[in-house]
Amino acid sequence: MIRPIAVILMLLVAAPVLAQDPSKLVYYTGKQIETDIRKAPANEIGESEINLIERTPQHAGILLRRTKPGKAESHATEADVWYVIDGGCVLTTGGSIVDGKQTSPGQTQGTAITGGTDYKLGKGDFMRIPPGVPHWVKKIEGGQLVYIVVKYVDK
Repeated sequence: MIRPIAVILMLLVAAPVLAQDPSKLVYYTGKQIETDIRKAPANEIGESEINLIERTPQHAGILLRRTKPGKAESHATEADVWYVIDGGCVLTTGGSIVDGKQTSPGQTQGTAITGGTDYKLGKGDFMRIPPGVPHWVKKIEGGQLVYIVVKYVDK
């Protein structure tokens, strides 16, 4: 029997794909994802990413691997849907972004979050972060966090 969370994840991933050119099939094997994410270069915060589907102002599907905590951020009109594939983290949501600066229209980043709620995420966990809610990978657990994030306009 398929778990309800798996069905939700499939629908969230499928919705943006359906918005693309229908002649474009998007398919990645688990082995290809594992190989590609390990080869992808890491940025200054230890983050590697692969765009699984075309990024547009309305949606994105991104495979990420993090080895270090990230920047606190919020998106005015985008919701994030996270599904953890491997490793784990402490994700802080809510509260206020410390030293927040607008990096692009509707996007704010800062150094940390104060007054938020900590969630310990691990393999198989799922989370939806509504638009406007600050979020921050505060701590990496198990050496890495590998996850898929689907971004979509929700306002």
